[in-house]
Amino acid sequence: MRREFVQLAHKYEPLKYGVAGWFMSEKLDGMRCLWDGGITRGLPKPNVPWANNDNDGRYQVAPICTGLWSRYGNVIHAPDDWLNQLPATVLDGELYAGRNNRQFLMSTVKQLEPDTRWDKVSYNIFDIVPLEMWLIDGLIKGPNFTKQMEGCYIWAMAQQSISTIKAETTYQTVVALMGQYGGNDVLHWHPQKRLPMQTDLAIEMIDKQLETISAVGGEGLIVRADAAIWQPKRSHYIQKVKELDDAEGTVIGYVTGRRTDKGSKLLGLMGALVLVLDNGKIMELSGFTAEERLLTTTDAKFTKAREWAEQNPETRCPDNIVALSFPMGTRVSYKYRGLSNDCIPQEARYWRKKDN
Repeated sequence: MRREFVQLAHKYEPLKYGVAGWFMSEKLDGMRCLWDGGITRGLPKPNVPWANNDNDGRYQVAPICTGLWSRYGNVIHAPDDWLNQLPATVLDGELYAGRNNRQFLMSTVKQLEPDTRWDKVSYNIFDIVPLEMWLIDGLIKGPNFTKQMEGCYIWAMAQQSISTIKAETTYQTVVALMGQYGGNDVLHWHPQKRLPMQTDLAIEMIDKQLETISAVGGEGLIVRADAAIWQPKRSHYIQKVKELDDAEGTVIGYVTGRRTDKGSKLLGLMGALVLVLDNGKIMELSGFTAEERLLTTTDAKFTKAREWAEQNPETRCPDNIVALSFPMGTRVSYKYRGLSNDCIPQEARYWRKKDN
């Protein structure tokens, strides 16, 4: 079985996987770090069956484990008084020294002899890890780390007793458990915010929070499925959200809405604007309030725009039916995340009208 050393995120795809009810947190610009509960603390690195020893020939003396591991299976050397503040349970998080301090952080945590700069480093926890899932048998194979993991869980259980959660523990339960461990100068529980149970509202909250985080120099966001379990692989149920780009387009039409399976009642309203983009491409754009979706007619003899839209869901409107808030020719701005191979903006959402 192929696996990773830690759980990794896929890129953000909110419509494909449905992020309603997930948990959202800031994506920290730190160093990924897994704490093994202290199982290996004080042991020579070659004695640990999951350690990455590929480049250790450069050491005259084998490194001594601290219980902290990088995402590539290498020891992170931290001071004893810092380590003493961590609990006897397996944790997953980031070493962090604040926004825009990554250079300082990396120069500190990569030292073989840790110094007082560690006073400015915290361990920000976003997950509690089931030991049997982390140490499950399988092949790690990548450009930075190749390892056949076999018998690691049995070896770990023979070392010492630590607290561990069950393999089937969901992330929602993990978030509830986080407060039980408390915090201190070193250990910080990374805040998780529950997203709305409606997809449109969840995406809107993510977009607003991303703008806020980006404005103060943050790297982005992470969203995690409430029902997901921790697994040592790249998971679609943990996704990284990067800063959005923005662009403009011109309204050339409208598409009627439908009643969605998420409870939104768009039947009889505008479902999407049809835009011509500045590169000449045509795109449908959504992300509007109920008021912005109201339709009307430009023909005095044809006044039942809502009735027509209800009878013709997901249909391009005729020329005599328009959106009240977006007359033909209106310039609008939208946010998006990357381009398709055909140069169409992906995950595009309405942002605001463009001033004329």
